[in-house]
Amino acid sequence: MQHVGQKTGKYLLLGAMISCASAINAQELDPRSYINLPTEQNFFGALYVYTDGDIHTSADVPVDELTLEIDGPAIAYARTLNLFGNASKIDISTGQACAYGEAVYQGEDISRKFCGITDTRVRLNYNFYGAKALKMADFIKQAKTTVVGASIQVSVPTGQYDTDYILNIGANRWFIKSEIGTSIPFGSWEFDLAVSAKIFTDNDELQGDKTFAQDPIYNIQSHLIYDLGPGHWISLNGNYFWGGDTFVDGEQKSNKAGNYRAGFTYSLALSSQHSIKFLANKGVTTTRGNDSTVYAVAWAYRWD
Repeated sequence: MQHVGQKTGKYLLLGAMISCASAINAQELDPRSYINLPTEQNFFGALYVYTDGDIHTSADVPVDELTLEIDGPAIAYARTLNLFGNASKIDISTGQACAYGEAVYQGEDISRKFCGITDTRVRLNYNFYGAKALKMADFIKQAKTTVVGASIQVSVPTGQYDTDYILNIGANRWFIKSEIGTSIPFGSWEFDLAVSAKIFTDNDELQGDKTFAQDPIYNIQSHLIYDLGPGHWISLNGNYFWGGDTFVDGEQKSNKAGNYRAGFTYSLALSSQHSIKFLANKGVTTTRGNDSTVYAVAWAYRWD
């Protein structure tokens, strides 16, 4: 089996394989991002993620039967804080991943398997409506209310990147994701809605001397959540994302049609400090891009 690292076929895999990382990021389905939380709380989380599936390429890309499998652990730290009198949160995350890709290029089987550190992400959430900053003693006395907030997330290119290969763990570029969202409770139910735009810098070290650019990716996600009990809930999740056309030295290499994903999240508080979460989501309609299934399990620990 021929390896992707060989010169033959490496460049022509651009439209299919290098865009996988961006497509995976666009699958983000994150319920309860804009709920109210007490301030001065710390959270540490550890999770394991597994994803595999097909990559649907444009007709002008000479690659068939492209599949990608990724798995690995990640860690995150978050702290809630008082920002201008409103409840806010800052978090940072990074991880390690192993990936395996296969495809047929001009009748030959090609593949690559590798592991490395992922890019680091930092995010600031600011709830500007319905989330007055309160410490735990006062927070627990408050009833749930509608919350509206915004966030900025930055991806820092700290991940492993090798200019000899198209498919890498790290993206060798920055992105900034801006989002606005709301959480609307009604009885034991809650409806979440968020709209975001992700803007990328260029990767000017593609195979050493080429420049890879990508248009912004836009995402609308919604969640219907049911509280089964204190700290115990389940969510049905869905999103629609579009954009993300890719270019190499100014020449368009792939274009992305709008895609839908759906899934669920289950969360259970084991105590006042420990909780676990399970999630799964899958592409419902994928015209071009990543049609993978994602599974994850996470544990979180909270302290004052």
